[in-house]
Amino acid sequence: MSPAEVYLQNMVENANPIRLVIMLYDKAILCIETAVEAIEKGCDDLENVRVKAENLTRAMDILIVLRSSLDMEKGKEVSKNLDEIYEVLIDEIVRANMKNDAETLRKIKTILEDLRSAWEEAEKKVYPREEAVRKPDE
Repeated sequence: MSPAEVYLQNMVENANPIRLVIMLYDKAILCIETAVEAIEKGCDDLENVRVKAENLTRAMDILIVLRSSLDMEKGKEVSKNLDEIYEVLIDEIVRANMKNDAETLRKIKTILEDLRSAWEEAEKKVYPREEAVRKPDE
């Protein structure tokens, strides 16, 4: 394994469950950004079409994983709402892919960024971190 792969594996193995969700959002956002770039470069080039399709497929796969990991019993209304959001986002990615619609993908990216931020806030509440450096007088 390369040093980058070892680092990533270590991050995943040592991450709390919420951090793992955040990492999935990070990857989905990156995939959407890459797909938008490919569309903007032009889908008359076969390489751009390939890059767009691969990245949108990865983003949808991530949303499917997030959706399938929802605990409807514990999460109740939040899980139900996330399930509906993920379903709509997957449908919109399919439509945007077929129409080379970069604007829709940008909107999806914004939604994913907002959801990611909400998970980060939840992580801070569930897994609070101690201050790294405390002042001597505290």
